Amino acid sequence: MLLLAAAFCWMLFALWRTARPTPVALTAGAALTALAAIAAVGNALSFTMVSVGAGLLAGLATARPIADESARHERDVRARGDRSTPDA
Repeated sequence: MLLLAAAFCWMLFALWRTARPTPVALTAGAALTALAAIAAVGNALSFTMVSVGAGLLAGLATARPIADESARHERDVRARGDRSTPDA
């Protein structure tokens, strides 16, 4: 039970630090908190689809947006003076 509580706290910390918009983080946090409350009194996590869904929700809510990552990579490449394509 202690390990489950530590994982839940770590997930809330990751949601607090996420690059996603605030409504996405709050919605995911509320859904995962509700799931944790249901799992504390019942056996909700014993169903595979519930565990997979919770993991997918947590992963999507804490992942960096794809557009920001590609733009940041391009800025880093240009800042170093590297060329993204060879000269023709």
